[in-house]
Amino acid sequence: MSVKSMFDFKFPAAGREEGVALAEAVGHDMPPLAGCEGYEIIQDVADPGHVMVNTQWASQEMANTALSHYQHDAKIKRATELMGAPSPGFVGNIRVKV
Repeated sequence: MSVKSMFDFKFPAAGREEGVALAEAVGHDMPPLAGCEGYEIIQDVADPGHVMVNTQWASQEMANTALSHYQHDAKIKRATELMGAPSPGFVGNIRVKV
């Protein structure tokens, strides 16, 4: 069953441009990973430094495997530095899809 991973990036104004570019690069890195079925990047219209990267995966196992390896990527490390804390996120079941 498909699941989604959601990661919430909130970059301060001073690091917004770099941070948004990093979040977009993270999204673009996902499709070649095993089990990735697609992704979307959503930017808050009221706060351009607030970006969500949502990725759909074929299974929870595939999501967890890909994301556990990816957490050590240089882009994630730099995004964490800019935000001052790791990006909150989770892997969740898709309950309703219309």
